[in-house]
Parts: sequence; structure tokens; C-alpha cells
Amino acid sequence: MYFIKKNEDRRNNFLDDFNNFFTGGLFSTKDMRTDIVENEKDYEVSVDVPGVDKKDIHISFEEGTLNISIEQNNENTEENKSYIRKERSTVSMSRNYYLEFGDENSIKAKLNDGVLHITIGKLENKEDTKKTISIE
Repeated sequence: MYFIKKNEDRRNNFLDDFNNFFTGGLFSTKDMRTDIVENEKDYEVSVDVPGVDKKDIHISFEEGTLNISIEQNNENTEENKSYIRKERSTVSMSRNYYLEFGDENSIKAKLNDGVLHITIGKLENKEDTKKTISIE
């Protein structure tokens, strides 16, 4: 009976790891759930980043694309601990959002209660973002 119980635990751990790979691993965006609101004069971006320190968040904006990346190191250097399960380690993730009329000179960001709030002003003259290409 104990042997069967042990195999069930292994099977469940394997299935958990398999499911986490596809639903919470490389192919997931659930760790950075995002809301984007477009107003008349700006975009408001809210991103869930629970437990992330602002020093681990990197924000850039280039050619209409907002990039948010997180590099977080939760490695524990204590070797004397006997872990039953260890899931917290180095985390790296990023998301890109295309905001066509975003003004790179008017971006403000703040982190409050695990939510990253970014405000990006819109370009007043949207014609500046369009480029006409001549055919030779």
C-alpha cells in the first residue's frame, strides 16, 4: 500500500511539473497579467507583478513598443536546509506591448501593492509617426 501511495505522489508531481511548464512556464503570460486603457491623451498600463521588487523591473520604450522585463533572483545560499519542494529560484520574464502613438518622452512608472502602473502620453501630432515611401 505504501508503494502505491509513493507512486501516486510521484505521478502527481510529474503531472504538476508538466502542467506548470505549459501553463506557468515558458509559454505563459499569467505572471504578468496586464490591462491597457487608451484615453484621449495617454495610455494607462497596469501590470500585476506580485512580490517583485522595483529594482528587478526594467522598462524600455522603442519604436512604439513598450517592453517590461523582470529579472529576479530568489536563490537561497543556505545549503544546510532540507527542502521538500523548492520552486522559488531565478525568474526571468518579459512582455512587449505595441502602443502606436506612445510618446517616449512622457512615460511615468510607479509600483504600488504589487501592481506596476505606467502612463504613456500620446503624440499630439500623429502624422509624425507616418512615413511615406517612394518607389524607385
